[in-house]
Amino acid sequence: MTAIPERRKRRTIVGAVTGFVLVSVAAGLFVVGAITLSNSQEGEAVGVDERPVVALPDTPNAMLAVTDNEGQLASVVIMTLLPEGQGGSIVTVPVNADGTVGFGEQRRPLTELFDADDPESIVEPLEEMLTITIERSAVVGVDELVEILDPIESLQVVLPEDVVDSSQLGSGIVALAGPQTLRRLLVAQALAAVNDEGASYDHHAVDVELWTQLARTAPIKVPAEPVDVDEFGRPIPPDTVEELVMRLWEGDIEVRDIAVTEPLESANPTGADVVLVDRADAVLVFAQISPALVSTPNPAMSFRIEARYSDEQLEATGDLFESSSELVREMTRELLFFQANVISIDTAAAADGAPEVTRIEVSDKRFIEDMELAGSIFFGESVVVVSSTVLDGVDAVVILGTGYLDLRELNDEGAVVVQDTVETDD
Repeated sequence: MTAIPERRKRRTIVGAVTGFVLVSVAAGLFVVGAITLSNSQEGEAVGVDERPVVALPDTPNAMLAVTDNEGQLASVVIMTLLPEGQGGSIVTVPVNADGTVGFGEQRRPLTELFDADDPESIVEPLEEMLTITIERSAVVGVDELVEILDPIESLQVVLPEDVVDSSQLGSGIVALAGPQTLRRLLVAQALAAVNDEGASYDHHAVDVELWTQLARTAPIKVPAEPVDVDEFGRPIPPDTVEELVMRLWEGDIEVRDIAVTEPLESANPTGADVVLVDRADAVLVFAQISPALVSTPNPAMSFRIEARYSDEQLEATGDLFESSSELVREMTRELLFFQANVISIDTAAAADGAPEVTRIEVSDKRFIEDMELAGSIFFGESVVVVSSTVLDGVDAVVILGTGYLDLRELNDEGAVVVQDTVETDD
């Protein structure tokens, strides 16, 4: 997220005041073009599309939920393997994330929806919340978690607060705040601790710290033993959550924490202990680490976004964007608002940086006219071509150029004027 709240406010103003009509027209084209193409029978008998089809990488995933000794949800993560079958990502999700995804009159945290005897009880809410498909799931207590973490003997952590388990007698303290070394059993007990004091999210930082330090113990064996592959040389997916976790620790692991917001008081009349997952941030995370499993619930086109900017190109915009990830998160938020889908994202800097002109590669020539109009509004100076290969499930690959940065700078400058006018009138 950008570190300058005033600039975020100005961007919102310019989006609402100066660009809404044009962007609405472009967004309508995203929807109409996709629906028209999906319903059209034109050209089906003309010939066979002989372009090569490229599949998004196979990244098996699993939900792992940890419970305290009373069966309450204490920790939940999504674990995803790299396409090579070893190593990957751990995504931490707050246990009080709103399972209704902000819809309806009543907010319901995952802790309320959770049934310790049914791992699937929170799978569907998580899938809708994170816009992904979850392939495997498991619920474990302390004993099972100790077995899963078997390769790890101890862990160095810096706990942001005392870890308290309210179900224990006395103080319930599992571990004190500060730097220390925890044995595996104590790590499991800390992850399974539920502190009833204060809001649930107040204690989420402990969860993030424990999983982050666990990830830093990987890989547990160098070199790792090779995984079994099928007749095409692809890693055979793990059968169980336990096997997936074992493979995860055989390679490098990164931990990602999903951004959240507080619900408006009017949207949370009962004062439920919940936070709302930032859907744009969730899409950003999973479109980077597991694009083949990102869902497409919206009726419009599906996009892959490539923001390959160099540090120098981003720095040239001043404080507009601190990173390509921040930039794409904002773009994703806009596309989601207008009912498009973003399923694949690449923000790794290219050796020569991003090109000057945005290049939009569409999967079908019938998208060209719509994207030529919509593309210039959303993505700046751009050229639209039919892709030479088809990326399975993707309607358009957008390779962002510096022209997009110019567009955002121009909008930002216009927004300052609007903001200044509002302040003067007050």
